[in-house]
This record gives sequence, C-alpha cells and structure tokens, in this order.
Amino acid sequence: MFTSPLAGGQDFDALWNAAATREDGRIFTAWLTPFFDVMARESVTQLINAAQRESRIRPLSNLIAITREAGSNADQLQIQTAATSLSIARSTRAYRQDPFTPVEFVASDAEALRQLVIAGAVFRIDPVKTVTAAVVPRAPDPERPVPNEQWQPIVGIVDGGLFAQSYEPMVAWRAPSLVADVAANRKHGNQITSLVVQGSAWNTHLSIPELVCRVGIAQSIAREDGAGATSEGLESYLRAVIGRHSGDTKVWNMSFSEPVYGDRPLFMSRLGHRLRQIAREYRVLPVVAIGNHAPENSARLCPPADCEAALTVSGRQSDADGEPGLPCAVSLPGPGPEGLFKPEISWFSTLRGLGGELLVGSSYATAITSALAAHTFHNLREPTPDLVRALLINASERDSFDHRLGWGTPLQDHRLPWVCAEGSVTLAWTANLAAGFWHYWDDIPIPPEFVNDGKLRGRVALTAILSPLVSELGMANYFATRVQVALQYWTPGGKVANLAASMREDQAAELEARASLAKWNPVRHHVNYVARGRAFSGTTLRVCARIFPRDLYQFGYVRNEDVPPSEVAFVLTLSAPEDSPDRASIYNSLVARLGNYVESAVNDIDIDIDQ
Repeated sequence: MFTSPLAGGQDFDALWNAAATREDGRIFTAWLTPFFDVMARESVTQLINAAQRESRIRPLSNLIAITREAGSNADQLQIQTAATSLSIARSTRAYRQDPFTPVEFVASDAEALRQLVIAGAVFRIDPVKTVTAAVVPRAPDPERPVPNEQWQPIVGIVDGGLFAQSYEPMVAWRAPSLVADVAANRKHGNQITSLVVQGSAWNTHLSIPELVCRVGIAQSIAREDGAGATSEGLESYLRAVIGRHSGDTKVWNMSFSEPVYGDRPLFMSRLGHRLRQIAREYRVLPVVAIGNHAPENSARLCPPADCEAALTVSGRQSDADGEPGLPCAVSLPGPGPEGLFKPEISWFSTLRGLGGELLVGSSYATAITSALAAHTFHNLREPTPDLVRALLINASERDSFDHRLGWGTPLQDHRLPWVCAEGSVTLAWTANLAAGFWHYWDDIPIPPEFVNDGKLRGRVALTAILSPLVSELGMANYFATRVQVALQYWTPGGKVANLAASMREDQAAELEARASLAKWNPVRHHVNYVARGRAFSGTTLRVCARIFPRDLYQFGYVRNEDVPPSEVAFVLTLSAPEDSPDRASIYNSLVARLGNYVESAVNDIDIDIDQ
C-alpha cells in the first residue's frame, strides 16, 4: 500500500474511491508542481501531455461561457469543446506563465495517480465530487404571488432552479441552465427561493425580519442521483453568470456543498479559492452554507464554505420565544483552513418553506441570511461586500467566536444591521492601506453618554475585514497579508491604551499568536464591555490599523513598498451603559461633534467616515 502526503496522507486506492466517476474513470484535481524555472515547468508539461497520450488521464469539457446571438434577448450556455479549450490543454498552457496552476482530469485508475506523484509532476491531488445541495430531507402558507416592486434587491440563487409558478413574478433574470431540468434539484431550488423571497412570511413564529427580495436564477445544482457539474465546471459557470449580472445582483445565495471526507487535511479547497477570485473581481458577496453532517464527515466544513470572501452561515435552533438559541445539530462546525473564522454568522436552520414541510439544514439558514445581506447592500450609500459582512458581524450578539455559531445572529433586539440601536452609534468606513505603516483615524469624539463618574463606560465593538493577498497554492500560509487593529484612548498620564483589541499579535510568539489571537485571520472582531470604567484624558478616541505582509517572494515582491494597498472595511459601534439615563442621545451627541467630517452611510440614517 503506497501513501503520499500529496494525496492527503491516504493510500491511492482510498483517494480513488473518494472521487466522482466519469465514464470509465474518476475525476481529480491536481496542482502542478510550482517550479519557477521555465524549463522545469516545460518538463512537467511534457509529463502531463505524455500521460494524456497514453490515456492514463483524459481532459474534461468544463469551460463554460454565456453568449447572446446578435439581435437576441436570450442568453445561451456554451460549453467549449475545442481541443484547446479542454481542461488539460488550458492548464498546461496557463502553467507556462503561472507556476501555481491546478488541472482537472479523468484518471483511468489509481495507478495513474501514483505515477503522477512519482514523476514529480504534481504538488497535490484532491478527489472531485459533484456539487450537491446542503439539504437534510425532511401555519398557513403565505399569500402568493408576492407583489413585485422594482426597488426590492436581487439575490442570485445558485441552486436547483425555480419551477414554482407562484414565484415567477419575483424572477429578475434567468441564466442559461448548467444542469438539465430532469437532473436539477428542483425541490431544493424551489424551497431556497421561497425563503429568500419571503422567509418571514413562511415562518411567522420566528424572529425573522419582514424582508422581500427578487431573485436571479442560476440552475446549476443537480440531485444527488442526477448528472451534476464538477467543481471546475461550476467555477466556469459562476464566473460567466456573475460576470453578466454583478451590476445589479450583489448578493449570491449558495446553499450547496462539495462533499469531503472529515479526515482529509483541512487545506483551502480549489472551489473556495476560485470563488474568492470571482467574488473579489466582481465585488459581490457570496452567502454560503457551511454544509451538513454526512456519514463521511461530521468534523469539518464543506467547500465552498471555506471561501475567504464569502459570508459563511451555519444553523441554530430557536428557543421557546422564537429567538435564536443553541447550535443546530445538523450543521457542520468550523473553523476553516488556517483557522479561518468560519462560520461568521448563524441563524434559524429549521424552517418552513415552499410545500409547507419542515426543512432542516444550513441551506435554509443561508437563504434568510442572503435576504438580510441584500437589504443591507440596498440600504447603504456606498456598500462593499466586506463592509456589508462587517456590519452583519458587528450587529451579531456574541462577543467571542464559536466554531458552531460564529459571532451569532445579526439581529440584536430585532434591529436591522444598518440601523443604530437605541443607546448606540455606529461608524462605518473603508480605506486602502499601504503595508508596513500604522494608519490612524484620530479625533473620534467621546460622547458624554459614554462617560460615567469621569470614566469611560459602555460597550465597544470594532470589526475590520481585510481583502488579503493569498497564496495560489492553497496550503500552509494561505494568507500573505494580515491586518491588526485597535480602538485606543489616552490615559490620565498621556499614554495610549487599548479600549478594544490587545495589540499583541505582533508581539506574541508566532504559534501562540496563531492559536490564541487568530493572527492571520482577515476578519478582526473585538468586543469589550467597559463595565467598571477606565480613567482617561482628552476628548477623543482613535482607531489604528496596520497591514503586515509575509512570503512576498511568491508575488515577485521584495519590500513592503511593493505590496499594493489593501482595502479594509471598518465598523465601530459605541454603546452607552444600560443604566445611563441619557443613553438614547449618544447618536445625536456623536453626530453633532463630528459635524462635517461625517455623513450618513445609509439612505436615511447611520454614519460613514470618509478618511
């Protein structure tokens, strides 16, 4: 029995059995050995081409485009079948320019995989499975059709399509289908659509805001017994569909999973990494289900829930009052690769949807979260995907991260994320930061409602999300940049002290900082209850932030100055103590003190800083 760390520490027979079948073979993704020398890459290319000529591996037709004929209003799906468009030809062509290139292929047997490893042609091999819906089988129905008002935000639904005529008026667009109607997971697609459009109306017994969305339909997920797409085919389809509709559709519901074995190494998945590339390029927010327990996996999330740029959602139960409660027993836990904070959000996962039956799974929690995210986008004047994510995290009730609940549910006291709760004020802004320098947002006024007996008192919540540089290898040290942030004040002696965050990430030993401070996580969320008061001087607070890079060689950089500026989204909430008699006026106090330095971040309320 031959095992290899490149095969996830498994013997090749186990790796073979884990992959999806295709005709007389099985489908795999391999990462070509990342040589920087051109001649070395040419040698690897020759090995791959030889394996194809000898029929040990075969290419796939998985390059997908959406086209429109001249004079037509209908989009068409086009699968590229020319020899130069097949998977192996595309990858070897790309490998000549980029050493970090994966290739998807059909292997004839397990021995073909072993030969690729022995030859040194590949760096990593993963089995490919067809993508499936994250679903576990099994009051009056709400009125339908829902009035279609053009101002309602659109959620792109990547699922099994929509076949329920009662929701047809809410369809803003339909992409050409990736999977045929007979193979599509029609039931799951209908259920998810019903919850995105009117999740509250189906579940009046639960604390879900009454939000209505229109939908865009991307029929791409098959039943488990249907002819589903592989991850690379789905990636190509998503790039085409999102590229076509990213102008008016900023939130994309992805209630599907690529099944994995729980004992495989927790590396960044190809699907999660490629979805990140698409999301960052088109500036959209994927809202992704973390996945559900399965016989082969109860220990780790399923791709693409590991996507850095996505909002990953897990499930939770409701309590007797219809409020969020304990973790869902069906949802998979986090974290993601490299200790990535996943899930960020959790919400009800036992819901009623189209058909009236009780639905259980992370899919359904994702659907109602997508609607909330879409309305958050809609209500902000200058939204970005990371700013929306930061607002949702900042609005959640947990002070610390939990591997099953994330930071909780973004609906404290029935307050929508873009609305300041009574007794609190929220500042939100984005900035592009140069690496290697401390950046400061000074002169944030201290509201009088945040001071009691001459000391700072109340709750502070600082959230920052970095758009990081990442390694194309998807393994150790995936994140090549990190952000360190803090909210600071001045002590009576004139020294700077931290009100939120410890600022220990760059001082603690590396292993300790990774384990206890989540040093390289692109999401930073620091909450502090200042219950006993902090003596202070001056009249202002400040936020500080710095970008730290590593492993610059892989991008061709030498110095910090070579690193392009990194975009960071910030959300800061100050809340007066519950026993403060004037706590309701903290919002007006801060707005008055900031004056012309602040403007409303939403169409009617809240604040944004433009630095």
